[in-house]
Amino acid sequence: MSRQAQKQLQETLDTEQQLTKLLKDNPDILVRYPDLLAELNVPHEAGRAVSLIERQVSVLRDKLNRNDSRMRELMDIARDNQRLAESRQRLAVNLLGAQDLDDVISIVLAELSNELNADHAVIRLVAGEEYSMQDKPEMYFDKQATGWSSFTTMMDNQNALCGRCSEEQKAFLFAGKAHEIASAAVIPLVAGSKLGVIGLGSKDETRFNISMGTEFLTQIGELVSAALAVQLQP
Repeated sequence: MSRQAQKQLQETLDTEQQLTKLLKDNPDILVRYPDLLAELNVPHEAGRAVSLIERQVSVLRDKLNRNDSRMRELMDIARDNQRLAESRQRLAVNLLGAQDLDDVISIVLAELSNELNADHAVIRLVAGEEYSMQDKPEMYFDKQATGWSSFTTMMDNQNALCGRCSEEQKAFLFAGKAHEIASAAVIPLVAGSKLGVIGLGSKDETRFNISMGTEFLTQIGELVSAALAVQLQP
């Protein structure tokens, strides 16, 4: 591009910036100069020219539609948050009335399976002296069990995780059902010591994903851990 062409381009840009500033600083300018408004046209996507007023109406309509969509999204989020808060409170109340460990287990699995639409829900607990692996091998495991070490980082951080589990993790959590699990959520159970984990599995690979918020699951883990600690104490 020649220097003359560059100079003309820069002058055009400067003029456009000045005009833009003028319109922003004087939003009523077209009201004061109605003849100018009548002469202005804006090219339409279809090829025909439309008046500035028509274009303004179109832009405002699009903005209204976007705002309406955003409002619906926010309302959906608010409803989901309310539903989760009610689930958390319901679980807390029911756990307060639990009579024994079996009660705690059944209350937790029922609530999470229904509320989070999990195809499979399990609780795996570190075996203690009182509760042997022989009694309920599907629930209790030894600390040296294959797969348990793969949850070390999550347990140390005490944060729930959502997304894809490794084959080793799925086998540890869901045993014979592992091949059905396309996505999962894992909730650590920690109360003084590492008690175990809750596993939620789905056949739908999008049901539990890495972008999901885990605050609700982490809070559920804290509630369940406290209830389990009471039942598991000597």
